Amino acid sequence: MLQRDRFLKAVNLEEPDLVPVTDLCLDPPIVEAVTGERLEGVSFLTFSGDNPWETAIRNRTAMSEACLKLGFDAVAAFSDYSICSKDYKPEQLPGGNFVDDWGRVMQSRDDTKTTWWLDGILKTVEDVEDYSPPDPDEGETSELLGRMLEPFEDQDVALMGQGHEGWHMAFQIRGGIDKLVIDMYRRPKITERFLSKVSDACFKMIKLMIDEGIDVLFITDDYADNKLPFVNLEMFKKFICPNIRRISRLTRRKGVTLLKHSDGNVGPIMEDMIDAGIEGIHPIEPGIMDLEEAKLEYGDRICLLGNVDCKYALPMGTEEEVRGEVRRCLDSAASGGGYVLATSNSIHANCSVENVLTMVDEARKSGRYC
Repeated sequence: MLQRDRFLKAVNLEEPDLVPVTDLCLDPPIVEAVTGERLEGVSFLTFSGDNPWETAIRNRTAMSEACLKLGFDAVAAFSDYSICSKDYKPEQLPGGNFVDDWGRVMQSRDDTKTTWWLDGILKTVEDVEDYSPPDPDEGETSELLGRMLEPFEDQDVALMGQGHEGWHMAFQIRGGIDKLVIDMYRRPKITERFLSKVSDACFKMIKLMIDEGIDVLFITDDYADNKLPFVNLEMFKKFICPNIRRISRLTRRKGVTLLKHSDGNVGPIMEDMIDAGIEGIHPIEPGIMDLEEAKLEYGDRICLLGNVDCKYALPMGTEEEVRGEVRRCLDSAASGGGYVLATSNSIHANCSVENVLTMVDEARKSGRYC
């Protein structure tokens, strides 16, 4: 079976010849090790440097090429983290930090090629009211996405795009989950307007990805920690579910499968996400949620993706431990189709490339349906 067909059959709850394999992100050190290419800048989270636009294209393309070399059935061709306008220049701050075009304060480390969020620029109610997000319709975004697609012109893989419905970007711009949640309670009208502006920008980016030809869309806002969702069910339904529904209406109209990524315990909000239109969930974080239970509860309605442990098995596990971890996931969720093997978050910098190759190899050996 063709790799693209294999992946699409699985996300559509069918049983292909093999369990497909993919992942949402490979950190730069992994990409460099797989491709032998030296990457510029740091991370795929956002870009700094003299020419972020070109760096975004080169680094995202290199990550896609690494996915092809690893034998994945689907690759994350786009992420709104890797989308910036052609004239975007980060605002440099003391200590090597910078402000990106969303207004997020980021910190980078060149030695490990990592970037992480520190803070947001919105400190007052007036800041929130006056905020304007980047406009994806400007800055030659379509050209950027087109160039990111070049490696796939003759490739048999499914194309994934990664976007946000708005929550994740909003709390980072605001300076923290706590600040945004307090705003939801104390200033609901102002918060609705703010979230609407952020979600509109995210929605435009998603539309551009779909127009470029993705097969599958992930919305990747994290909604939970290891215990509970970040907001209660009432607030989740009020502020977040409408954005998921709007995206779902678009993806269904365009024939694109809508998948959801969120770390943590999303059990309390799973039914609401399914009702809002998601067609798959990643990664069903091990130790927090149980893959076998998720298969029994949701496997006839949505695709399940992920669950291969990237905290211990992929960074430090022996070959047999990695193979056993893959078989555990296959035994838990592969039966009847509707399962895609992937990690429990991403292939981060501490993972062993040899263990990732072992993961793929074991999936090919043990993931057969016939």
